[in-house]
Amino acid sequence: MSKSTGEAFTTPADDAPTALDVATFDVRAWARGTAPVTRSVAVCGRPDLMGHIEALKDELERAQAAEFDDQRPLAKSHAVELAQALEAARADMLAAMVVFTFRGLRPGEIEALSAEHGPGDPDAITDFDYRVWTRQCVKVSPAHGEPVSGVDWETLKFMHLGDPETEASGLGLYFMRTIAKTANAAASGGGVDVPFSSASSALTQGSSRS
Repeated sequence: MSKSTGEAFTTPADDAPTALDVATFDVRAWARGTAPVTRSVAVCGRPDLMGHIEALKDELERAQAAEFDDQRPLAKSHAVELAQALEAARADMLAAMVVFTFRGLRPGEIEALSAEHGPGDPDAITDFDYRVWTRQCVKVSPAHGEPVSGVDWETLKFMHLGDPETEASGLGLYFMRTIAKTANAAASGGGVDVPFSSASSALTQGSSRS
C-alpha cells in the first residue's frame, strides 16, 4: 500500500554511498541515494502568547526601574511575580512548538492530484493546496514525544482557518508564513545548502576535547 504523505519518498537507497571517493566515484550509485529537497519549520500553536509575554516584559522593566528607595521592596516583590508569570508563559509557548518537515514534489504528483481532485485556483487557497501540502509533509515533530508521520489535509485546513463551530480561530496568516511558505520552498527546490548550527558545533567540539 503506497503512502499518501512525503515520508515514502525520503529514504535513500540502501547502497547509497556514505562518502565520495574521487577514485571510485559512480554517478549512478550517487544518483540512487538522492532524494527530493526537504525543509523544516517550527510552528507555535500559541502565537497569541507573544503579546502577553511582551506586555509582561515591559511591566517587569518598569517595576525594576522604580525611582524611589521606598518603592524598592514593593517593586522587587512585584518584579518576582512578573518574572514567574513571564517564565510560565514562555514555557507554555515553547511547549506548543511543533516542527513540520516538507519535501519537494515528484514529477507527475501535481498532475495526479489535479486529476483526482480537480485543479487548484492560482488566485486563492483551496482544498487542492492543502492536499498538495499534505502530500509533501514528511513528519510532524512535537516539542515532547516522538515525531508522527504526516498530517491529513483537513487538519492543515483547520490549522489555517480554524472552525467557528468549535471557536477555534486557526493560525491565519501565520500559517501562510510558516507551513505554506516552507512547503512551497521545498516544492520549488531552490536555495539548497548545508545548514550550519553554531550550537551543535560548539557542543560536539567541546565533547571531543573532553
